[in-house]
Amino acid sequence: MTEFATQALAEKLKTGFAQGDFVKDGRVIAERTLAEQLDVGRRALRKALDQLESEGLIWRRQGQGTFVGTPPTPRLRKLEGLATKTSPFEIMEVRQEIEPSMARFAALRASQGDIDAMRSMVEKAARATTQAEYEKWDAAFHQRLAESVKNTLFLAVFEAVNAVRREAAWARLRESSHSDTLIEELSNQHRDIINAIEQRDPKRAEDAMRRHLSEVEHALKQT
Repeated sequence: MTEFATQALAEKLKTGFAQGDFVKDGRVIAERTLAEQLDVGRRALRKALDQLESEGLIWRRQGQGTFVGTPPTPRLRKLEGLATKTSPFEIMEVRQEIEPSMARFAALRASQGDIDAMRSMVEKAARATTQAEYEKWDAAFHQRLAESVKNTLFLAVFEAVNAVRREAAWARLRESSHSDTLIEELSNQHRDIINAIEQRDPKRAEDAMRRHLSEVEHALKQT
């Protein structure tokens, strides 16, 4: 593969990752599947991924796969280990403290590109035909919102807390709590959040996120 072709493939991956494509719960899908979806050879794909890794856009962990974003520091890895010791409801308490604040800052700082990407993710979540597809776009929306705040420490804390979303027990609890009616309601709440951000209304964005997380927590408690 030529250098130009590698760059073009890397850009395609970069765009896809930003939109939540080719990723599940922050982890890049299996290399073979990704190569098939992109209709490229695995050797060519590895070269493009190597380039993105050198740019700090993805990172790899032996035996676990490839992840979008920056690798966790030893301190954050220690925080991630708490996922096996805490409960989803403790996690929701923390999310209630940080994500409404992030929504407030997003209303002040998100670029139009951020807003367009978030809206696309919200609509893809709303059109999801499977629980796994909804989870993919829901996670992508919350991740992009966190990134739009443009605060490194906020993002690091969010990603540490978000690590629990990849835990099997947490995933099973989320799945058992969801229904088509609930997904429709949560999708409307996502729209309220992004509308407030686009209208540059920090207070409304913060309140909308708080209502949304309260609904998620209520649904979890019904299981």
